[in-house]
Amino acid sequence: MNGIYVSIYPKHTNNIEKKLKNYEFRNYIPKKEIEYLIVYETVPTCAIKYIIKLGDIVKYPDKIKENGIGNKEFNTGEKNIKYAYEIKEIKKLLNPISLKELKEKYGFMPPQGYAYFDKYEELTKDIFNSKVINL
Repeated sequence: MNGIYVSIYPKHTNNIEKKLKNYEFRNYIPKKEIEYLIVYETVPTCAIKYIIKLGDIVKYPDKIKENGIGNKEFNTGEKNIKYAYEIKEIKKLLNPISLKELKEKYGFMPPQGYAYFDKYEELTKDIFNSKVINL
């Protein structure tokens, strides 16, 4: 199991949860292979709420299906984004982990870019053992 922690604004996580957004767009690709994103939802939520299983990571100018929010803009280069991470599965934690608990128990700091799972091994293990809802 390998992946990264990322921070995403609530307006985007809401669209991911509703399956209106089926790609997460980033200007980087980690050096290590990844298959999961653990999502820290930013203010006002300030909690880890989602586990996303990824499909393909597409590099612009390669194209993706235009059936989701931001997909057309990625294909046309309008957003000047380099990578589209395909969202294959979404799991929502039944009990999101608050920033207070993340800091106190795990020494977690919300990533500006990303953080590999191995930086927070105990947290990663606890998240994958958490009760979730498959969306």
